[in-house]
Amino acid sequence: MRASGETDGTAMAPTPAPQGAALSVAEGSCINLRGRLEACNLCQRVCHADAITLTLDEVTIDPVACAGCGACVPACPAGAITHDGFDPEALIAAAIENGVARIGCRQAGGDVAQVPCHRMLDARVMAALFAEGAQRIELAGLDACRGCPGGDARPALKAARRELTRWFGEDAPAIVTAGEQTEARGDAAAEVRRAVGRRQLLRGAFGALSDLPPEPPAMPSFGDFAAAGDTGDGFAAHPVPYQQALARRRTALPFRDDGPVGATGRLIGEDCSGCMVCADLCPTGALGGEVEPGHRLVSFDPALCTNCTLCLKVCPMGAISARALRGVADVMVGRKALFARAERICGTCGGAFAPVRGGGANCPDCENEHEMDDEWLEMLSG
Repeated sequence: MRASGETDGTAMAPTPAPQGAALSVAEGSCINLRGRLEACNLCQRVCHADAITLTLDEVTIDPVACAGCGACVPACPAGAITHDGFDPEALIAAAIENGVARIGCRQAGGDVAQVPCHRMLDARVMAALFAEGAQRIELAGLDACRGCPGGDARPALKAARRELTRWFGEDAPAIVTAGEQTEARGDAAAEVRRAVGRRQLLRGAFGALSDLPPEPPAMPSFGDFAAAGDTGDGFAAHPVPYQQALARRRTALPFRDDGPVGATGRLIGEDCSGCMVCADLCPTGALGGEVEPGHRLVSFDPALCTNCTLCLKVCPMGAISARALRGVADVMVGRKALFARAERICGTCGGAFAPVRGGGANCPDCENEHEMDDEWLEMLSG
């Protein structure tokens, strides 16, 4: 059996950015480099210093221009960029005390958990803090955002707050400036009981799964795919730490009924030719491919997917589509097959292929060549 997506771990090792940048890039994980196409520029879009240059051959961070804010880290859907001063699990472990998560940026100082910049906090990290008991998230240092060389974090925090409201409604944790008093939202104790009650309901729905102890916080290197772990089905998983922080705690969170849960699904249509390009290039291992004599299979684990959309862009048949996932049950299905088909032997080249719906005796490459030959003959005779 061959599990597609397997790569040489040495080729994926993170490349330190030039001295002073505080960032490292695992170029083998970059969506553009994997797909050899301009598919993503999210890191560039959030970089207020214009310090990032993207090509199909490399990712370059200008050490002079880079302020080391790390806004590009959560923005990268493949987890290709890391910051040497931040780990989501370490922050979650250190920030919470008595139901309050106290976090400060490097400008804040004081006795709080530190992040390089508040722009490194997205909705996934805040939801993980919430799952661990933080009903209130206090952020120190926001008064220095205006004119900060690391950029203004307030728009990103506003977007994170909006996402949390979409996920949890009125149960969402309060996100406030340190020292700010939140407006009373009714009986605070009743609110906590309501949130806990919903979490217990979810735990009941998934049985013993939610009662398992949390996985250890040790994270694989973004570039060390060989050490990233295995799903148990023969497919290597390359989890993005931000996505994993949420995935580990999803069943303990009071998501709105039939609402968004921070994950996106995939569908594969009948036009799929079983070429395995999507599985080979998937940066997180959400898509996995299996080729054995006589059959081909593509599977999907929604908990690993960051919706980078590379699979949609590289599918030569246009057979892959995204679908919204509504409710935790849609995400907690584990790895399931999206495509399975018996192989045929091509009548022209003799190679194995998975025939598309209504396909003939030839593989797609040979079929295309026959069609081109027919067109030339028609032109010559015409």
